[in-house]
Amino acid sequence: MATMRGRLGILEARRAEFDRRRQAAGGSLPLGDSWRFEYVSSPYLLGCPDDRLALRFHDVMTNLTELGHNSLIAPPPIDEPNEFMRKFTHLLEEYGVRGGLPVWKQIPRQEVDYFADGGPIAARMFKDYVPPAGPILVKYGRRKFLEPMLREGVIRISPAGYYGDASHSDAVRDDEVSRTFCIPTWRERLDGRTCTEIQGHRVEYHRDDIVLPLVVPNYHLYSLCDQIYYRMPTDFDADAAVVIRDPIRFKQRMISAFLALHPDSEPLEGPVIYYDPYLDYTKFKVPEMAKHFGYAYQREVRIVFRPRNRTARPLEPVFVRIGSMEDYADLLWA
Repeated sequence: MATMRGRLGILEARRAEFDRRRQAAGGSLPLGDSWRFEYVSSPYLLGCPDDRLALRFHDVMTNLTELGHNSLIAPPPIDEPNEFMRKFTHLLEEYGVRGGLPVWKQIPRQEVDYFADGGPIAARMFKDYVPPAGPILVKYGRRKFLEPMLREGVIRISPAGYYGDASHSDAVRDDEVSRTFCIPTWRERLDGRTCTEIQGHRVEYHRDDIVLPLVVPNYHLYSLCDQIYYRMPTDFDADAAVVIRDPIRFKQRMISAFLALHPDSEPLEGPVIYYDPYLDYTKFKVPEMAKHFGYAYQREVRIVFRPRNRTARPLEPVFVRIGSMEDYADLLWA
């Protein structure tokens, strides 16, 4: 408690200094300083454990770097709301009172070498390929699976729970049947409290923030990307990609084929909404179409089928046939 109270004292002093500068400047601050002022005014990460904070730092940095079409790592184009630069600035303030940034190699995340075996596989896969000017969808995978998908239109749609398997890489592995929220408790802990009541349930937090999982019933999930991104083939251990030039036709055929087999399912499709467990408590209304912000760099588009009625039987993969895709999709491989 003494350590956290000391950190809070430093942040409060910084808040007072930023406030003085803001008033002297007529009520405004440069964008970076405004983000710093925002954080020191409400330090939501103050009580976050070191290991969770380090994973957050990793996730933010992952989204602040991109593998360009020139096969060079560089910052991505600044997105309009500057979401990740804002998060990064908040982390700098928090780490400023913790004694420095985490040691990258000690963060328990699987590292990917994009330049092994002669450089990014995407550079060979997409060499000389000119993407269509209109909207596309891209499916990354192994050629031995994507080739029959293109030629015959046979597609495997897995239950969402499949992606939580520990054998998957970090880019693929995710808990797709729960969405976790973190509620800061540093104020309560400094006041000597160790528990609270949420919807009639006693929740103890002691030395941590409150971590609440929102669990949803299993559903079927098919994932794609909205563009060609050079880091994706390496992340997904892919040696090929199908570029779909008519996304509407593809989605309509897949949904129709699935519903013909499982008419009791509700289809959903569209871009994934990426949420921050510490900040975005109300950002999404459909859990099946939401994902932790650490995966935002993937720009996922997904097609979801959720059962209208719960069943005691576990969901199994579904194979659908949508007919040949050769007239509206391209297969590329390394």
